[in-house]
This record gives sequence, C-alpha cells and structure tokens, in this order.
Amino acid sequence: MSQDIAMDLLWILICAILVLMMQAGFMCIEAGATRNKNNINTALKNICDFGICMLLFWACGYGFMFGISAFGFAGTSEFFFVSRTPDTGAWFIYQAAFCGAAITIVSGAVAERLKFSIYLLIAVVGAMLVYPLIGHWVWNQSGWLATLGFVDFAGSTVVHSLGGTIALACVIILGPRTGRFRQDGTIREFNGSNVPLSLLGTLLLFFGWFGFNGGSTGAFDENVPLILINTLLAGAAGLVTTIVLCYVIHRRPLVLKIMNGLLGGLVSVTAACHSVTASEAILIGSMGGVVVLFAERLLERLYLDDAVGAIPVHLAAGVWGTLAVGLFGDADILGTGLDGDRQIAIQIFGAAVCFTTVFATSFLFIFGVNRLWGIRVSQAAEEAGLNVAEHRANDDVEELLTVMQEQANSRDLTLRASQEPFTQAGQIGVHYNNLVWSLEESAQETESVLKRVLPEGVAERLKQGSEIHDTYEEVSVIFIDLVGFTNLANTLVARRVVSLLNDIFGRFDKKAAAHNVEKIKTIGDSYMAVSGLRKDSPSHAEDAVRMALATIEEINDFNRAEKFDLNVRVGVHSGPVIGGVIGESRFMYDMWGDTVNVASRMEAGGIPGSVQISETTYDLIKLVPDFTCMPRGGIQVKGKGEMNTWLLDLTEEY
Repeated sequence: MSQDIAMDLLWILICAILVLMMQAGFMCIEAGATRNKNNINTALKNICDFGICMLLFWACGYGFMFGISAFGFAGTSEFFFVSRTPDTGAWFIYQAAFCGAAITIVSGAVAERLKFSIYLLIAVVGAMLVYPLIGHWVWNQSGWLATLGFVDFAGSTVVHSLGGTIALACVIILGPRTGRFRQDGTIREFNGSNVPLSLLGTLLLFFGWFGFNGGSTGAFDENVPLILINTLLAGAAGLVTTIVLCYVIHRRPLVLKIMNGLLGGLVSVTAACHSVTASEAILIGSMGGVVVLFAERLLERLYLDDAVGAIPVHLAAGVWGTLAVGLFGDADILGTGLDGDRQIAIQIFGAAVCFTTVFATSFLFIFGVNRLWGIRVSQAAEEAGLNVAEHRANDDVEELLTVMQEQANSRDLTLRASQEPFTQAGQIGVHYNNLVWSLEESAQETESVLKRVLPEGVAERLKQGSEIHDTYEEVSVIFIDLVGFTNLANTLVARRVVSLLNDIFGRFDKKAAAHNVEKIKTIGDSYMAVSGLRKDSPSHAEDAVRMALATIEEINDFNRAEKFDLNVRVGVHSGPVIGGVIGESRFMYDMWGDTVNVASRMEAGGIPGSVQISETTYDLIKLVPDFTCMPRGGIQVKGKGEMNTWLLDLTEEY
C-alpha cells in the first residue's frame, strides 16, 4: 500500500470517527433540551437508533445506496456488505455514520410524546429504505439525480433535509406537546433539563462537522483545507448572525436560538463547502442562521411543535444550502457542465423531488402506523414523563412529585418527601418538608380554634365539606344570665368589661367540659349550653343540672376573689332540638326549636342564685338521690301559658 493510499485511508477513518462522535452530540443536544422527565427516553432513542442504523445499513442500506444501479433508482448489489479492500471498508464505516446521523435527527423533533417502539420502527424504515434510496439518487455515480447534474457534496439534502422531512411528517401527525400552545394562541416555552449539556452537544457537532464535510472528498487531497475553512467560517457566521438577530428582535441572546443558528450555518454550507470561497461560505452560513429563525417562527404560526428545532435546522437550512450550490458554486469544481441558471434549476428540482418523495413516503407510513397502533403516548404517560412511562426509569424528582401528588389527594400533612442532601430534588424536598411542617402547625392551630368554636363532631364534618344539619330527639338546654352585670359594666372601661366576661365565661366553659356539656354561644352577658349532643347520653338532664349548679358556685367564687356582687339566673329545659351551621362567614353552630325557647323562658322567669327547671327536665332527674327539687308552682311562659317549674340551689352539695 502506497503512502498516499494509506493517508487517504487514515483520513477517511478519522473523519468516520468524527461523524460517529456526532451521534453523541445529537444525544447531548436533545437530552439537554428536553424536560427532565423525558431526557432518559430521548437519550436512549439516540443510542438505539444508532445500533439499528448500523445493522440495517450493513444488511441492505449500503447495497441500495452504492450497489450496481438499476435504472438510477436503487442499488442491486453489495447487500450484507463484505469489505474486500481497506478503502471500501473505510468508506462503508464513513457512510454508515452518515446514515445514523440522518435518522437520529428525527428523535429530537418528536421528543416527549412519541412512543419509543414507534420511533424504532421509523428508524428501521428510514435506515433500510428512505435514506439509501435518496442517497443512491444523489451519490451513486449512476443515480438519476446525479446524472442530471444535481450536487450535494456532503449531505445538505441527503442527510439533513431527509432527516428534517421525516421529522416534519411525524410532527404533523403526532401533534404538539400538551400545553405547548395555549388557547389564546400564545406559546409556552418548556425549559430543557440541562441547557449546558445541549451546548456541549452543539460543540461536539461542530467538531464532528469537520469529518462530515472533510471526509466527503474520499481522499486526503488539496481540497481538504478549503472545505474545513469553509465549514469553520459558515458555522461561525451562522452563530454571530443569530446573536445579532436575537438582540435586534428579542433584546436578549436566546440560548437555543443561538445554538440552532450555529447548526444552521453548518448545515447550509454542507452541500457547497468544496466549491465556494471563504466569503461565500460566510454568506451562506449567515443566511443559514436567518433561515433557521424564520423557519422556527413559521412552525409556531402553523402550531407545529418541534421540541429541539430540528426541522428549521436540518430541513430549512438544508434546502437553503442545496440551493446555494447553484447560486455560489464554482462551475469548474462542480463539473456538471451546467451554466448558472441551469444549475440553480436542477438544484431546485432535486431538492423538491427529494422532499416530496421523503415526505410522502414518511407521511403515509406514519399515518398508517398511527391508524393501526397509535403513535402517541397516553395523556397520563405524557404528564408523568416518558422516563417513567416508557422505561420505568424512576428518579428522585419523580419520587418527590409522587409524594406531592399523594399528599394532595389524601390531604395527609404527615407525609414527608425524601431529604437526600446530595441531589437537587432532595434539597427541594427539604424546603418542601419545611413548608409542610408549617402548614401542619397552622392546620393544627386552625383545627384547635375550630374545635373551640364548634362541637368536636361538628368541626370534623365541617372540615370534610359536609353540610351541617342535625336533629336531636332529646337534649337539655341551659341558659345562664349574669344578674347585675349590665349596671357594673356601665362603671368600667371596655377592656375591663371584656376581661371580666372572659374570666366568668371561661370558668363556665371548664364546668361545661367537666360535665360533658357543649357550649353553644354567648350573647352579651348570657350563656347558652346544651347537654346530650353526643350519642348515648341518657344522663343529659342530670349533667345539665350539675353544670348549672356548678356555675352558681363559680360566680360565688368569682365574687369573693374580685369583691363583686354578681349573681346568675339559670334555666333548663329538655326536649328535641334542631342544630346546624348557617352562613359561610363568621358562622357558628346554633340550635332552634321549642325546647330552646322554653329553656330561655326558664332563665328569664327564674330566681337569681337558683336553677329553674321545667317539668320535663324534673321528670328526668327526680330520681337522682342528691338532687333536692323544690316545686315553684305554675308560672306564665310566653307562648306556652302556665307551666309547672322546680327550683334547685346550692343549699346542699351536689
């Protein structure tokens, strides 16, 4: 083997390795630009399509592309490729890397909602049939487009436009990601999981592009430096142009747009990098950045969702790059024998034919698959993320979200998220738990206040959103009035009045709790309570009377301590009542019915220092041995006429 042949062989292998490295670049770009819940799925697509492409291109793709041509349409030999010479083996590796690059373009555009199995099926058809046929038409010496004079030096059409066109067909059928386009027509931007990783991927593609374009010479000859210079300058021009446009249009440098502008410049020069000058390469790359931004806006206007901008970069910039061959390509270098206008015409024709063929084939195939099996994941899977839905690749963020969702469903504030200090989700979990602890304390305080305002059972039902309406067959209602407090209040300041009432009624509250009596409300210097609200309370009348007598004792203790001369008048009546909560603000649990009215009359017509009970209540307690009830006789009760009542006081210990 001569030294020149060895150098050519080494150069092709180095370029093949650089193009293979671009697969890692695509993976970094797409995984970093998609959301955290989908990045594993996206990265795995890039790995799996690579393996599929390599095997299928070896089995039949290389044969369809570079085999003996049948009417310029498809190759008919070289299936299950066997390397007979070092140079053909190196060329196979190089072209197999191209096949992988063309197909993996699709994965970014359809990210976050396409079924993984369907993507693999698309990769199979693309690598086995679509890419090899278009490649045969353009790059096989006997291909029908090649014989017409169509030129695509390194793949603006064969690789990039092809991948972008398949992606476009899939995106149209697939539909946008949930929430991408709002009902008012505005666009929601989804933040990528790792933008620096996407930028790293962009640089890997930039480096790999030197092999992409440089290796297409097929040899290490005098054209290589010019090709590499044009590649470098076009990429830089696309980058700088996009930066300027971002400042002019958006007033800020937008990361993904700048990244895609760089790639658009590289795609644009790929078809003509061997036949243009450095200044022309800069112009082509610069226009590539403009085309990418325009195509992005057009897709948004058409409500087409490309997750990473693959269609603007590879399809739109690829078409522009193909046309640039006719506009700027040196006719002597192109060697087609066509003048400028005819070359432009054949470039337009070739780009249109390739686009139409690839789009029609891809659209019909994907449409049919969609009708048979459906190509999109379920709504639940999309919301959960394809990492979990497709691969069960759970992560700490998913665990955190699961705890949050479970807490939202159960309203259980005792649940806690993981607090792993060495992960981002764990650090979020720490702050989330602090928030939940604060909410739990606030809920406990609120519940405590609610239970002080309402009976405990009523408070629990109200928390659950139940409407409160209760019927009690028999309870005992207590009314207590502070005798002499009105005159006393007229001599005191407001703060002192409130303080005294709080002290007195606080004493009554403690006695009510001690005798299983529920406080209902206070009105001015009157106090209402009910015994028997809890189930199985046969001694409700006895409890009510004992509580009533205890309040008389409490007011006497209060007078001795505070040197006042207050008294209480107490009335008790037993019977059925209705209870409930009325209103939505400043509500309370109140009671209604004839029993309440009669109990109020028992208090109003009572004697200070004594408990006046109705005949109904008397019948319930008359057998209690330590109660001494003195008949008072008949009294007039408004709305009831004459009623017999009894009196109890503190003449004995109760």
